[in-house]
Amino acid sequence: MKYLTIDTTTKVTALALGENSKLVEEVFLDTGKTHSERLVPMLHQLLEAAEWSLAELDFIGVVRGPGSFTGIRIGIATAQGLAQVLNIPLLGVLSLDVISWAGYAHGEDIAVILDARKNEWYTAVYSWRGDSRRQITGPCAKAPERLLAELQERGRKVLFAGDAAQAAETKILDIMDGQGVVLPRYQALPRGAYAVQEVWSEYQQFQIEGIELPAAVEPCYIRFSEAEVNYHKKMEQMAGSEHILTKQRL
Repeated sequence: MKYLTIDTTTKVTALALGENSKLVEEVFLDTGKTHSERLVPMLHQLLEAAEWSLAELDFIGVVRGPGSFTGIRIGIATAQGLAQVLNIPLLGVLSLDVISWAGYAHGEDIAVILDARKNEWYTAVYSWRGDSRRQITGPCAKAPERLLAELQERGRKVLFAGDAAQAAETKILDIMDGQGVVLPRYQALPRGAYAVQEVWSEYQQFQIEGIELPAAVEPCYIRFSEAEVNYHKKMEQMAGSEHILTKQRL
């Protein structure tokens, strides 16, 4: 099975080609430019390097969040557009699960932390035992101090990966008191290689359960976007105003 993976959930643009469990090719950019500027050129570069064509793909894997709301929408829209044109299915995976592969073959637990703004992280904590991964907590949005305090109380050594790890290294090391290890940036950020492993693992699970791959995937935001929060506040205010007017008429 040949497939493309797309991950635009953070500031990193990570694309990869996989054949069964094998990573064939990946491209990775962490330049701060918008995904819409670089996604298509990167895809052409990827296919050219592997000497593949889009017509060879059996399905597309897309990372559906959590992460940047805009990035999630760009990735899913691109994946769904390609899938419709090629008449192939999609497979959606979570960004936190993808990055947890940075802890593969390590004995320590791994905490994936992504910048959720508003002094929160999108996070999930995992443990690997051989090829088996167990999710300990999450996915959720949590204040950094709360997460670190909870992990410190568990008394186990923890690896930290994700786009929030480097910026919070001092805080992590202080609170974890020797129990926290921040992975280097090249290992901690989303990679196409990680997405290939997660997508293939999910694909195999679909095959075991006899479930067909879907034609569309739903984004995973975990919490409302700023626009949605403002919209709900506006609706509540309008509902309150309407209630006052109704009482006055009575």
